[in-house]
Amino acid sequence: MTPTATPLATRGIGEVAFAESLPDAIVAVFWALTHLGNPYLLLACVALAYLLGDRVGIPRRGAAFALALGLCAIGLTIGLKHFFGLPRPPISYRDGLGFPSGHALGSTMFWGGVAVLATWGRWRRRLTVAGVVVGTVALSRVLIGVHYLADVVAGVAIGVAFLAAAFALGPGFSPKSPSGALATPEHRHVTALFVLAVALGLAGLLVAPGESELFLGIGTAAGGVLAWQRFGRRAATVTVELSTRTFALGGGGLLVALGVMSGTAKLVENGPLIAVAGAVGAVGLLALPLVVDARDVA
Repeated sequence: MTPTATPLATRGIGEVAFAESLPDAIVAVFWALTHLGNPYLLLACVALAYLLGDRVGIPRRGAAFALALGLCAIGLTIGLKHFFGLPRPPISYRDGLGFPSGHALGSTMFWGGVAVLATWGRWRRRLTVAGVVVGTVALSRVLIGVHYLADVVAGVAIGVAFLAAAFALGPGFSPKSPSGALATPEHRHVTALFVLAVALGLAGLLVAPGESELFLGIGTAAGGVLAWQRFGRRAATVTVELSTRTFALGGGGLLVALGVMSGTAKLVENGPLIAVAGAVGAVGLLALPLVVDARDVA
């Protein structure tokens, strides 16, 4: 399908011409800002938050829930992109499908989820900051020419709807005070969301059977289910000390796990092997607090 084949394919309202007219300096700024929605950066952030737990203002169970949200976003985004099959703008430097925007959807679910789950500051302020970040990411995708406005609006809307459903059907919203978390997931809620991420990934394979990111998401979510059931309750109660050893051992473990996962997804064409790498990486990430705590006790 060419970009001019159908009215839906040419769903722009003049934003493409506007993006083309922008000075290179402005485009460069928004190209940098768009990485606030980069899935691998978000994975690294939530993995670090999971390792440090309450020390960075989000309980470890909440961080695991946020990780599962991100994995759900992978299956949801890729499945919807291939279901609609709509191209990116003709000026896009990236190939592939454009509707809905994965950066807009994923950043909505990640930053919105963190704002709900975090315990620092007032929740209205957290939601405002999350909204600004999501809006910036969405705008950046249009201004660097990789998405139409409709793509990012749809991505944000789907992300908000999924967040609302995930929390309403799971832990629920319980604003006990102007500060503190808006929702507090239990162990079963994290497990259920990991299972849902597996299901969304498998559903995505029906319309996009060769997508390596789907295999990575499925494997990571499956590994998350197994690891969380095996030692999630213990990991949720561990307090990791902020020390040089913690950052060396924990940071090194994060780098190895994330490197294996992303490297395999980019370099290997075997779907099941990518899924295995994701599962191994997930087990390693979720076990890190216990590994670091054991080392500290020793």
